[in-house]
Amino acid sequence: MRVILFTGKGGVGKTSVAAATALRSAELGYRTIILSTDVAHSLSDSFDVPLGNEPRLIAPNLWGQETELSQTLETQWGSIQRYLSALLAWRGIDEMVAEEIAILPGMEELANLLYIVRYQDE
Repeated sequence: MRVILFTGKGGVGKTSVAAATALRSAELGYRTIILSTDVAHSLSDSFDVPLGNEPRLIAPNLWGQETELSQTLETQWGSIQRYLSALLAWRGIDEMVAEEIAILPGMEELANLLYIVRYQDE
């Protein structure tokens, strides 16, 4: 399994380069999934195919996915976040504040990286 991450400032072409790379990889016969964590959801536009929080077949050997932050956090961290929220609320912190505090810094990125682990295991 090979993981290629495309990072950089907004508007530099990360999505376009990632889409072209994924398409070529699939054309070469490699099972390929392209995963976007960008809230703009421009990957759907690149392939002209609606994508969501679960992988969708775009072309032979090519699947695409655009993560939804709220669903990703619920899927990957829901039970932990609920526990932390309940613990903080039990200690007297306002319920709404407790829910916000329970989202730890970097949690979104880590939750999205867990998709890579999931796909490696499949």
